[in-house]
Amino acid sequence: MDRELETERLLLRPFRRSDAGAVRALCGSWKVARMTARIPHPYPDGLAESWITSTIRAREHGEGYVFCLEQDGEPIGAVGLERTAEGIYELGYWVGEPWWGRGFATEVVRRLVRFAFDDLSASQVTAGHFLDNPASGRVLENCGFAYTGEDELWCAARGRRVTCRRLVRARNQAQAPRATP
Repeated sequence: MDRELETERLLLRPFRRSDAGAVRALCGSWKVARMTARIPHPYPDGLAESWITSTIRAREHGEGYVFCLEQDGEPIGAVGLERTAEGIYELGYWVGEPWWGRGFATEVVRRLVRFAFDDLSASQVTAGHFLDNPASGRVLENCGFAYTGEDELWCAARGRRVTCRRLVRARNQAQAPRATP
C-alpha cells in the first residue's frame, strides 16, 4: 500500500531516500528527540537513511505505515502506525520544531486514525506521550483518544525510562470522552 493521504494543509506520503537530509536536520533537534521514544540525541550519521529504509520495508510487509508530512514540497515531520497485534495499531508522530504550534499534529493524527479504521480495518489505535509533553496529550485528547493509564517507556534521547501516559481510540467510539489525569 504505497498510497498518499492528504489533509487540509499537508501531503502525507511514504518517505523517500531523498528525504534523509531533512529527517537528519529535524530529528537532530534536542527538543524533538527528547519527546519521542526512539529518536536518539545526538542524531547519528546514517540513521536517517537506515530508518527510511526500515519504513519502506515495514510498509511492504504490512507491519507499519509511516508517512512523511510534507508542506509545500518540504518534509516537516512524520506520522505512522505500527501493527502491534491483530487489528491494533500504535500511533506515533513528530513535527519539526519550526512547525510547532500550528495544529499540524492534530491534523495528521485525525487523518491517520481515519486511515487506520477505514483502510486497515483496525479495531483500535493506541498512543502515548511523555508526562512532560502535555501538548502531545492535548493533540491525542482532541482526536478522541481516552486515557488508559501510565507506564515507563525508554527514551533514547534521554537515555533513561520516562513516565508515559497511554491512550486508546476504539473503532466503535464516535468521540472519546476527554482524557483525565
